Amino acid sequence: MSRYYRKPKDVSGRIGKGKSKVGQQVDYRRRFDALQRDMKGLSDDQRRDYLKDFYKQIAKAADQRLVNLESLSKKQGYREVTQWAYRQAMRDIRAEWGEDARRFNRKIPDNFNSIYKDINRVLNFLESPTSSKQGIDEIYSKRAQTINERYGVNVSWSNVGDIFNSILYEKVSRQYGSKTALKAIATIQANKKDVIKALKGGKPISVHITDDPGTGKTDGSLTVEETANKFLRYYKKDVKRLLERI
Repeated sequence: MSRYYRKPKDVSGRIGKGKSKVGQQVDYRRRFDALQRDMKGLSDDQRRDYLKDFYKQIAKAADQRLVNLESLSKKQGYREVTQWAYRQAMRDIRAEWGEDARRFNRKIPDNFNSIYKDINRVLNFLESPTSSKQGIDEIYSKRAQTINERYGVNVSWSNVGDIFNSILYEKVSRQYGSKTALKAIATIQANKKDVIKALKGGKPISVHITDDPGTGKTDGSLTVEETANKFLRYYKKDVKRLLERI
């Protein structure tokens, strides 16, 4: 038998080294491939037992991730974690077992086509970077770094989802474009304390981009300044709501 798969009741052994995908600690697809190689020459009943046992193992792992994501979604900075892989997993589960179903670990049909379909459905979830906190952290961290460098936005990885899923960004990016919208949000964020104080006091407020004494204003800075002030004039509630999160 392969060193990746030893016997039906032991699919949790250490896998070989290799580059793993984002957020993936265990390469379940590799284990599945090894299992299929090991099953060559076996009877249909033996193959069915192996596959159904493997399904139970990965379904249990997938269900634990669903539980983890549900818990994670209650923490600040992770409110949107049930929007991606989790949402698709729940759609798959409900499509297969009904609207009340919430987990993968259920009895599956003996038909080989159904077994393979169910296994691949679970593997697709486990392979998704957004099915785990580690994967989400890696994705958000990289995206935050790119955004900060490209648009001058000073956000942490945990704020990226808050910005892109905010009502303010949804409204203004369509009108001003994503680049200008992000720079304007960055300008407002740089003056966060004064902006929040003014908004709470119902006072008018504007922000100003200070000239760089060495290089002067960067291209488009005036446009960004004007746009930021339009946000403060016309989208006060949305600005306040976003600043409370970032």
